[in-house]
Amino acid sequence: MNWRGELNKYLASTYKNWIISKRNVFTLFELFFWPIMGLLTIGLLTRFLNVSSNTVSFLLVGSIALAILQTSQMDVAYVLLFDMWSKSIKNTFIAPIKSYHLVFGALLFGIVRGTFVFGILVVVSNRLFGFDFLAGGIAPVLIFLVGVYAMAAVIGITVCISILTFGQKADVAAWSLSGVVLLVSGIYYPVEVLPPALQALSRAIPLTYFLEYYRSVYISGPHNIVLGALLAALYLVVGLMMFAWSIERARRTGIMLRLSE
Repeated sequence: MNWRGELNKYLASTYKNWIISKRNVFTLFELFFWPIMGLLTIGLLTRFLNVSSNTVSFLLVGSIALAILQTSQMDVAYVLLFDMWSKSIKNTFIAPIKSYHLVFGALLFGIVRGTFVFGILVVVSNRLFGFDFLAGGIAPVLIFLVGVYAMAAVIGITVCISILTFGQKADVAAWSLSGVVLLVSGIYYPVEVLPPALQALSRAIPLTYFLEYYRSVYISGPHNIVLGALLAALYLVVGLMMFAWSIERARRTGIMLRLSE
């Protein structure tokens, strides 16, 4: 196997996202404005409500997780969103690449951007609200970030599948899916406050377990990180298989041509 050629297939998506992002001033909002505004909103709300330190930790962990998730999943989704907006999807698939080349190459760029956002929010939360996100050590942080990035990949893959299945109408999924995850995975509240049906749904989302795991560093409580990791791995494998299938279907049905010039 030509390892250099294989590596270049992954890095092609990374490089494409980098080139497009650096030319778009609005991507700075994804790195600075929205993450910091979200953290400040939640942090100042905790000050206004005068909540306990445990509640502050609970909410700020959720806020930081959401910012990383939204930033990273957009980079995976952008691998086809940019092509759809420029009507050049067929050009992407002329190259001898597979679905996993696109996903993991774009995810690499998403991890870089997400880690940058994470670093900013860790500093801001510490300086302004006295919350030390690294108090539990490096290992829990790394496990937590891996879970968030895995969930971001799953959401991004879902967006890509939707684009190749439904066409232009599917781009709304890029922004709405993370909102659904926010609702049911306990970003800002324990999942136990949800109705029973939504609690069952939350237990099918890996992010729920990773949030519970990291919050247990600050607030004693049960967690099942192994189940969360297994679900994340399962969804990634199934998602990549479905993405590959949707690419072939888009070729057969002509959707790929209709999304291109």
